[in-house]
Amino acid sequence: MKKVNAFIKFNIELFNEDIMKMRQLLYSTLILVILISCNRNRQTTESQSIEEGVISTEQLEDMKEIYYRFPSPDEMLSFIDKEELNFDDDVLLPVQYARNYLDSKSQALNLGIYIADLAYITLFQRQKEALIYFQVVYGLSDKLRISSAFDPDLLQRIENNLNNPDSIKLYADEAMTDITDYLAQNEKEKTFTVISIGGFVESLYLAFNLTGDFDSDNLIVQRISDQKLVMENLINYSLDYAGDKNVAEVIEMLHPMRSVFNELTTTRIKTTVEKSEDGTLIISGGEKITMTEEQFNKLKTTTFAVRKLITENQEN
Repeated sequence: MKKVNAFIKFNIELFNEDIMKMRQLLYSTLILVILISCNRNRQTTESQSIEEGVISTEQLEDMKEIYYRFPSPDEMLSFIDKEELNFDDDVLLPVQYARNYLDSKSQALNLGIYIADLAYITLFQRQKEALIYFQVVYGLSDKLRISSAFDPDLLQRIENNLNNPDSIKLYADEAMTDITDYLAQNEKEKTFTVISIGGFVESLYLAFNLTGDFDSDNLIVQRISDQKLVMENLINYSLDYAGDKNVAEVIEMLHPMRSVFNELTTTRIKTTVEKSEDGTLIISGGEKITMTEEQFNKLKTTTFAVRKLITENQEN
């Protein structure tokens, strides 16, 4: 499996209809970050070919690296200007709840919740909370038998660097990459799917808590609107594993949120695919999503209800 180490930015629009029609030709892989090694001449040729709807076999190999990509919680929250907002630990899922999750579905869903909370914590550089939530993430990973994904010395390194916020952020990124790499390499896509859905719901929940009242000019409101595309990509990916009972049940949990997203207004914009000088793949265009205040409040209420369903381990 190709090692990948660049990321898709949270504010991209994912794909146009022509690309989506290639679903049967593309493979699903799990890593949430991407590196495609191409020179700038090839980059220009690929971008033009994609726009024109002409895809070569070689380009298909590259496209399979980006299909079904959805941002990690860290990427989804990275646009937030933490200097303008205050950290609020009341929005976090309490660590003591972790002991209540006894079955694999609730453990995986809430592992996704805690991973998103950890991203929020490291965004605001809260070192002590970061260590506590790292321990919870490790504990749930151990219950799911995926704790071997972590470097055995990771927790000790975190504890030794509590006064270095940059190191904590680096270790958090390393831990999340280790989990996704491990799940991909050990054919645990079903577990990855459930974790990702939990992380997606919590990331939206945190964004709603950060944004406050509706304002159409608020960057966070626009990013929440953009999650319509992310949700569709996540659901499309998850459907490949819907034969699994746990996956099917967590997809069902998303349906109320999906219904609200489907009410949002979509404007199509030409899709372009480019690579920056450092090799990062940047997809822009596609669709612009907007929401009204009524839709904002409805989606917020629905997201909070789904999050409660997950964290209180209720049957849907």
